[in-house]
Amino acid sequence: MKVALLTPWQNAWVPLFEKAFKARGHQFAVFPKIAPRDSDVVIHGWATGTPVVPKARNIVFLRRYELFDGGLSRIDWPKIHALICVNSWFKQVAETIFEEQKISVPVHLIYNAASFEKWKFAERKPGKKIGMACFVHPKKNLTLALQILGSLPKDYELHIAGDIQDACTAEYLVHLSRALDRDLYLDGQVPAAQLPDWWGEMNYCLSTSISEGNPNNVIEAMAMGVKPIVHNWPGAEDQFNGYIFNTIPEAVAMIQSDEYDSAAYRSAVEAKFSTANIEKVVDLATSA
Repeated sequence: MKVALLTPWQNAWVPLFEKAFKARGHQFAVFPKIAPRDSDVVIHGWATGTPVVPKARNIVFLRRYELFDGGLSRIDWPKIHALICVNSWFKQVAETIFEEQKISVPVHLIYNAASFEKWKFAERKPGKKIGMACFVHPKKNLTLALQILGSLPKDYELHIAGDIQDACTAEYLVHLSRALDRDLYLDGQVPAAQLPDWWGEMNYCLSTSISEGNPNNVIEAMAMGVKPIVHNWPGAEDQFNGYIFNTIPEAVAMIQSDEYDSAAYRSAVEAKFSTANIEKVVDLATSA
């Protein structure tokens, strides 16, 4: 089969899809917005209304932002064979919308995956370095991260690996870190090939977002044995049960706790976020 993946970005899951489809003897190619007309399968990487190929099997992913900007209303649902959600709460919302609008497309929950070849496991221990791999953007709720840092002893450090998408947020973070007399490091966009080494220097993976789909940054850090500290955005508890916080004191307590079990973090990824999820997508995309 000729499989086309539509995505304008080189996300972490693209090489995993390519490897899985090619391993089964399928042709695989990535296109930003439009698939070739002779495609047998078109995977729409985002629910943005990218054009369908009429004779192909069209599979749509709902990642996150499309749910909030009207993306679902731009899709020609009678021509779609399945919707894949990467967040259980998103799945519930999509199913409610489909029921109200009499849309008969099946909705599946399939989480993202981490490559254990890339994200090497190591036994780790409590320390003073808190890592966040994310864009500097208001959605990431980085003000909460600074408040957590400010509630910890002064020898803790917050490192953020990600491009600055909002200069105002970046300036605020720098200003507040100085006012709190805390160590903040804006490391910029760390190249994908260097991220494993970057995570290898961290003791904790902090996620303070107000909204996420199924964040690869947390999954990948956990695969390496880094302790996750995840804010309770919708759907987070189903993904990272046992590592969720609602308040600043809860996050501080999790960071300062002696409880640190790298093998458990890795096992959680193996159970829920392995490349078996990629195989599920391949099965769904290529089934008759």
